[in-house]
Amino acid sequence: MALVDFQKLSMKKNAAQIIDREAFKRIHEESLDVLENIGIRIYSRQALDLLKKNGAEVDKDKMVARIPKSLVEKALETVPKELRLAARNPKYDVNIDGKHLYFTFDGCGVQTIDIDSHVRRPARKQDIVDCARLANLLPGVGYFTPSLAPQDVPLHAHVLHQVQAAYSTTDKFVMSESTTTAAEAKAQIEMAAAVAGGREKLKKRPTLSAIICAVPPLNLDGGGSEATIEFARAGVPVMMMSMVEAGVSGPITLAGTLVVSNAEVLAILTLTQCANKGAPAIYGSVLSMMEPRTGAYVSGAPEAGLLCASIVDIGRHYKLPTQAGTFGTNAVVPGSQAATEHSLTTLMAVKAGADLVNGFGLLDASTVLSFEQLVLDYDIVTEVLYLAKGIEVNDETVARDLIREVGIGGTFLAKRQTLSHLKDAWEPLVFQYGTYEEWVKKGSVDPVARANAKAKELLRAAPAVPLEKDVEKEIQEILKKGERELK
Repeated sequence: MALVDFQKLSMKKNAAQIIDREAFKRIHEESLDVLENIGIRIYSRQALDLLKKNGAEVDKDKMVARIPKSLVEKALETVPKELRLAARNPKYDVNIDGKHLYFTFDGCGVQTIDIDSHVRRPARKQDIVDCARLANLLPGVGYFTPSLAPQDVPLHAHVLHQVQAAYSTTDKFVMSESTTTAAEAKAQIEMAAAVAGGREKLKKRPTLSAIICAVPPLNLDGGGSEATIEFARAGVPVMMMSMVEAGVSGPITLAGTLVVSNAEVLAILTLTQCANKGAPAIYGSVLSMMEPRTGAYVSGAPEAGLLCASIVDIGRHYKLPTQAGTFGTNAVVPGSQAATEHSLTTLMAVKAGADLVNGFGLLDASTVLSFEQLVLDYDIVTEVLYLAKGIEVNDETVARDLIREVGIGGTFLAKRQTLSHLKDAWEPLVFQYGTYEEWVKKGSVDPVARANAKAKELLRAAPAVPLEKDVEKEIQEILKKGERELK
């Protein structure tokens, strides 16, 4: 095994901001050059025609659009810099203004580790419902993204089942995943409008956002591009995502991977603004590193942590709402590897200033849901939220008079200030404090087993928040119609 020369790695002190202003300008200019001179392939005549109408040079035979710098920069000017994502219950609105931080689960898993048998099985729609119920119960979950592509529903309509399950169970804001056709987008927009109270109200208070992924390097899926146009025209925020893997679908150098990723995101952004000037959009990506010996996808490596934080830096330089895809791990079972990798990638992105953070609860390169890992990750979520608060310094918190009252050798334990601020202390859901002897007396239960018991306890207590009956009926009708039409 070759050893890394850590002397080289320690030569530069890392600041909280990985991509500073000068580095950002270089990545931005290189991305614009890629779009203008290499272009991006888009498998949609509609999207190509729209870009051509707005000044792009289009080769219809190769399905490549070369997007001029001026068009991209115009799009960056017109996209909103702040957003309010409307929850069914307004007290859970997601306010993206650079001052708030929200966490959610992730999507696209295809398996679940059964909470009783501990054996992997195909993901079910009920698993999404259970996650949505936990989202209702856990205050650290700021909005809801379905964690799975359920395998027990018609697969051609699994996205619609995800959204219907989410809307019918939680009153927090919903972000959908894996939209790949305009028809899927239209059905989701109908559902969102039903919840919002109509199309015009949806534009004013969007109850849905949708993740649209590029296909690296430098491709946009045709159906996804047409879905982007539908969402933009409906006022549904598009979460623009690139999933470049350094060394495979992007350069092995992290800066080069950021150039490819940024070019893809800017292409999607430009498409949204060509479809509807002022359409809301969210900057974000999930970037990864290849395993150097096999080329396999690695989502929890330190390179992934650097890339996650860098994406946030770039989004903030653009002054755009930014989501970080963190909680990446290749661990196949709940435990220390997953917890460590989840902690590091998440903390780096949060310290960079992410508005939204998604991904917790999944294992094995984000393909497998584990309820045990979900509650273990929730302790990471709340601990990171606590760290993100920082330390408030004012007359009350510096405790000048109290320090003088207690003096040398005294105790603050029984003082009123201590009692009044105990509620501010961080408390874990699963992580355990205490002595070894106390742990033995309680049965020597390991953390994963403790997480299993806590997950079952929470699921017994977690409520569903159903829709009004007429809205539920309308959404069910949209779902059935969508199943027929998509087939």
